[in-house]
Amino acid sequence: MLRGLEYFRHAGVASDERLAQAIELVESERDSDGRWLVDVQYPGTMPFEIDADEGLPSKWNTLRALRVLKWYSA
Repeated sequence: MLRGLEYFRHAGVASDERLAQAIELVESERDSDGRWLVDVQYPGTMPFEIDADEGLPSKWNTLRALRVLKWYSA
């Protein structure tokens, strides 16, 4: 969901009510510290670590979610 919303933000599309349900889902995933967690880590070998372990706060998910929420509220 977050990836799709970020696409709209990056494409310069004006936010509208059709995205409200997706935005609510993103907001509902925010933890008490205001961050978003790593939800799933897919199996396989990664050449380098790019994020935290599953269930821990993710700096990348948090950054992307905050940018999307800022775009939507503007």
